[in-house]
Amino acid sequence: MMWPVAPSIYVQIFAVSLGVLLVSVGRLRKKRSAPPGPDGLPFIGNLLDLPKREAWQVYLDWSKHYDSDILSMKVPGAQFFILNSAKVIQDLLVKKANIYSNRPHSTLLKDLIGITWLIPFMNNGERWREHRRLFRREFETAESSVVNKTHEVVAARKLLRRLLRSADHEGEIRLAVVDAIMSTTYGISLEDLNHPFVRGPEGANAIFADVARGEYIVDVFPLLRYLPTWVPGTVFHTIAKKGKALADSLLMDPYGQVQAEMANGTACSSVASRFLSADQDGTVSETEKEVLRNVCGNAYLGGADTIVCSLYSFVIAMALYPDVQKKAQISLDAVLEGGRLPEFEDFLELPYLSAVINEVLRWHPVTPFANYHASTEDDAYEGYHIPKGAIMIPNTWAILHDERIFGPDTDKFDPERFLKADGSLRLDLSEIDVVFGFSKRACPGRVMAKDTLWIMMASILTAYTIADPFDMDGNVLTAESHLEYTTALVSFPPHIRVSFKPRIAESVIHESLSE
Repeated sequence: MMWPVAPSIYVQIFAVSLGVLLVSVGRLRKKRSAPPGPDGLPFIGNLLDLPKREAWQVYLDWSKHYDSDILSMKVPGAQFFILNSAKVIQDLLVKKANIYSNRPHSTLLKDLIGITWLIPFMNNGERWREHRRLFRREFETAESSVVNKTHEVVAARKLLRRLLRSADHEGEIRLAVVDAIMSTTYGISLEDLNHPFVRGPEGANAIFADVARGEYIVDVFPLLRYLPTWVPGTVFHTIAKKGKALADSLLMDPYGQVQAEMANGTACSSVASRFLSADQDGTVSETEKEVLRNVCGNAYLGGADTIVCSLYSFVIAMALYPDVQKKAQISLDAVLEGGRLPEFEDFLELPYLSAVINEVLRWHPVTPFANYHASTEDDAYEGYHIPKGAIMIPNTWAILHDERIFGPDTDKFDPERFLKADGSLRLDLSEIDVVFGFSKRACPGRVMAKDTLWIMMASILTAYTIADPFDMDGNVLTAESHLEYTTALVSFPPHIRVSFKPRIAESVIHESLSE
């Protein structure tokens, strides 16, 4: 069950029925103190209070209204706790990680679709730790990072070349990101925007978004999974069938291609091929191979949309704040001296670019709510009772827009907030790391994600000036324009039109791919 926003009308109707059945039981329980929140209604609790749009801002407004950084809401069968400050999250999810590291259960995702292999959805335990260990070994160590960066650089160069001829910057960015991930993970190079490997994560994350919005009644009443498909309201069976086919394809098809290429001797170097090559003597167990397959699937599905979304926000920010873009380009030109494209070796010489990346992640975080946590036992916090099974929703957006931490005008895109007076990067704003989650449940792929963002952003700013922002209706966009991001697990910006104006010779771009 995942409901940070208003669920569908069908879920609301069924939830009313559940509320009627449970209300008598609830009255028999001793009432304990809960954090503030809307009063709710008999039987259905706060079901009608759940916001439909920009829930992160609504919850932050409520936090100010109730003068509390922790809020609570009840719906039939669940109690939510909204965590709106870095302190509350530190006190609960970090300091008490031993009881707040589980995940809420989704009947649709786990039981019907069978997505038990995604690390963010796994409960705390040995299976989760085993997957996390292997992921970090293959993607996060210094040795693996050097190898992986080679693929990321090539993908960035290919993006620059395609932007010379294509007006579809969103499509080209998506292709570049998936190409970087697939070549790193599986040794598969992609050139076609319509390739199933490129489009696949979009479909999967659309299903995740629907589940997060409470679109499917089976996540409220798990027993409904046993109803036959002809019963009205069981559309979740159709979604489950489609979702399972898609999820299985995303997990198995790239891995199967690597196995086939290794068998015929055509496999390129990748995380998967290096791991499987080490099994020439047959000492790698089937369980270890399964974990490797799952880890590769996590890098692919977990990384694609999140990195793409950040780059879309970057493009918008550069178009809306040309002074920031110009300053970043000046810093790049000073290091590159106008004769080459950026390399990872330039990283330490470009603190302003690092500040731009941090500000992109802060300004409109890809996941306004971090992955939900579930308590494994009763707890108390500042006089409030938190029951076992409570769903904890960290409001990442609220933290990243906290003026006590990031200074004034947090709705403005301003990389200077991450810089010292001498232009060096501030290292004290560790709160920016909340974009990758908390404590031991933090995203294991954050190093790869930040590396990909850095080389893509540095390359784009070196080769192009992003200008002329218009919405899809032809209206000019400015820094004062309201941009409504989607309310979903991965929150995408609205589609816009911009121009990519070359600022270096085309020959530099083409020659970079032949080096």
